[in-house]
Amino acid sequence: MKKIFAYTASHLLAAVIGFAAGIYLLPILTAGEGPTAAQLKQAAGNAQYKGVFKKDLAGSDFVHWAQGTVAVGDKQIAFEGSVAPGPDYKVYLTSEFVDSKQGFLDIKKQALRVGEVKTFDGFIVDLPPGVDLSRYNTVVIWCEAYSQFISAAQFR
Repeated sequence: MKKIFAYTASHLLAAVIGFAAGIYLLPILTAGEGPTAAQLKQAAGNAQYKGVFKKDLAGSDFVHWAQGTVAVGDKQIAFEGSVAPGPDYKVYLTSEFVDSKQGFLDIKKQALRVGEVKTFDGFIVDLPPGVDLSRYNTVVIWCEAYSQFISAAQFR
């Protein structure tokens, strides 16, 4: 009986580890190619504002983080740095700085979703026409699928 239990437990553990590894690795394997250094430089050059994503925010942790610089202009948001791999990342503009899941959930209805993160080593997101940047001061990366705060950078 102990042998059957040990056999079942070991196979169940292997299945759980495999499933968790698949959830983590699938976004990495399916990620698109990021922008080139020249594209990031050009987008940053056209930006009016700059901010910094930091790994050590209250709502970030060892698997949910971003680190690097963000440049915000009239037409694009350009991020040069790294984002922890994950599924269904969205980029939002908010009118106040937040650093946690609850902080973002409290203002999410007023936030403007501007695009998706498809790469984890830098990205460029086109802003929808007519966005009034004077209404916003922070870029937030949010995992929509798991309702998880990734990071935020205040640019104004």
